[in-house]
Amino acid sequence: FNDSIIYDPAKDRKTTFELNMTGGVTVEFWLKKDSFDITKTKKEVILDLWNGEVSSSNGYGRLTLELSGSGKTEAGTDTFRVTLQSGSKGFFDQPIGTTSVTTGSLSSWHHYAFSFVSQSSGITSRLYIDGDLNEKKTLGTAGLNEVGGLINGYIGALQTSPSSSNGATTAAKYAGKLSASLDEFRFWKTRRTSEEIYNNWHRQVGGGTNTDDANTKLGLYY
Repeated sequence: FNDSIIYDPAKDRKTTFELNMTGGVTVEFWLKKDSFDITKTKKEVILDLWNGEVSSSNGYGRLTLELSGSGKTEAGTDTFRVTLQSGSKGFFDQPIGTTSVTTGSLSSWHHYAFSFVSQSSGITSRLYIDGDLNEKKTLGTAGLNEVGGLINGYIGALQTSPSSSNGATTAAKYAGKLSASLDEFRFWKTRRTSEEIYNNWHRQVGGGTNTDDANTKLGLYY
């Protein structure tokens, strides 16, 4: 088991995925997507984290990052969409990105970074493109709890249907399969600062979850 994940809470080596919104989380990657085929699916899933609890439970926890190609004309409102829920708190299927972010702009390689952290007014949410802040907005309400339980992650499809309490009853388990190219995919168990994202969007970072003490907040790196 030398190559398995080491459990060492003193060095923040506990699980691959954590959703403790007090410290925040960050998801970043390079993405290129040539086109959408909305006859097959209107949304395509980049990342889906879920703790296995039913959506009606107070223990339910979910972070889903999706692309939408539903054909609406409002640039920036129908490209990247985010769900972040802990029990009854959080937000569901909210857009992030300015009008410069369109389905067409995805056809060239760009680096995207999303950070989320709980603050007094709600969840401060940021999107960076090629290291620069594209949009900062507050989503949901304050008081988002830490998501408990074992959080598993899927890249490229839903783990299970979205929360039915939000009226989402059509997307099935494994739906929303991603048809795109991803590279340098990183999940951080903390909110990365604007400076950290700007300084590292164009280069690799050293992993530290197994052998090194540096970057133990880096939960996953593909």
